[in-house]
Amino acid sequence: MEKNISFKDILDSSILNLTSGANLTFADVFIALSVTLLCALIILWTYKNTYQGVLYQQSFGVTLVLASLVTTSVIMVISGNLVLSLGMVGALSIVRFRAAVKDPLDIVFIFWAITVGIANGVAYWKVSFTSTILLMVVMLLMKKAPTLSTPFLLVLKLKNDNSSKVLEVIKSNVKKVKLKNKTLKNGIAEVIYEVIGVNENKLLADLDAHKSVTDVTLVAYGNNG
Repeated sequence: MEKNISFKDILDSSILNLTSGANLTFADVFIALSVTLLCALIILWTYKNTYQGVLYQQSFGVTLVLASLVTTSVIMVISGNLVLSLGMVGALSIVRFRAAVKDPLDIVFIFWAITVGIANGVAYWKVSFTSTILLMVVMLLMKKAPTLSTPFLLVLKLKNDNSSKVLEVIKSNVKKVKLKNKTLKNGIAEVIYEVIGVNENKLLADLDAHKSVTDVTLVAYGNNG
């Protein structure tokens, strides 16, 4: 009598095979890579929505997805085989990565992608999904904090040294403001502020309407300090 095989049976079999590293089937490989791809796409979405730099690089996002998939493939190859594990360690030890990491947060995303790949390679899907969802929530919440918002340099030219009233206008449109530089020459004051959490359109409109302000420039930049 033939026994009906459910998806749960296939899943349980895949978990057993991936954990032991033996007798992997096409179904086992497909399930592991599919789960990794799902987690990697969540990582990519999180990276796009929490990116703080000036110029977003699509290639880095693609790298995160491919790094997860490649790591899962590597782990499936070496799991349960000591000889292959040692050989892979020796092969990877000669690889040198010289690409400069511009943002420290990029390192977090790289390790996140690799960790997901490792976990799914041995069918630790609960660890993979839980860590992915939790890290996504943490990153999105931290992005709303003033310290992780995109910083701007606000450059103002004033007819007279009336910066105190102008500062009140700025504070009403930003979460955080810090004086960076102030220059007085021939009755004209040039003031530079660092502002975070900016309501850009309203800030520029309010400053343009202020009678003391003759020129306004708002510049986004990466703050590493």
